[in-house]
Amino acid sequence: MALNLPSLNDRQRERYATPRHEIQPSAITKDERKKSKEAQGEAFRDAVWKRDKGRSRATGQKLSKSGTNWDEIGEVDHVINRSIAPDRVYDVTNGILLSKRENRLKKTPCPLAPEHHLFEVSGPDNRGEPQTFTWRDKAGTITKTRVG
Repeated sequence: MALNLPSLNDRQRERYATPRHEIQPSAITKDERKKSKEAQGEAFRDAVWKRDKGRSRATGQKLSKSGTNWDEIGEVDHVINRSIAPDRVYDVTNGILLSKRENRLKKTPCPLAPEHHLFEVSGPDNRGEPQTFTWRDKAGTITKTRVG
């Protein structure tokens, strides 16, 4: 009774299914993935800037892409954090244009009421629709609200 075992040549062919001249070094594939992610990120930011017409959604103030004044520099923010919703990283409906100062205040808890942030955004999941913007003082008391 003969056993149907694979030959050494068969095993070698299985092990090296992709010819060596077709294998790309991992550094090249990582670089290609990085460039793809950068292009998607840039397209995402450009689409949010275009949708929001270069203005802060919270204040309506015209913003620029560079400069030194945090009230005049625009940043695209993921309203639902990327760590919570990684599938929405490049989803334009999750992005909103804010000034650099507003974006930092959004991430800063009120010192005397840490359950609130100094600046908050709420509204429908589609950030292209009107949102409610709320500013608070250090004690967590609402100082200003705007819908836009």
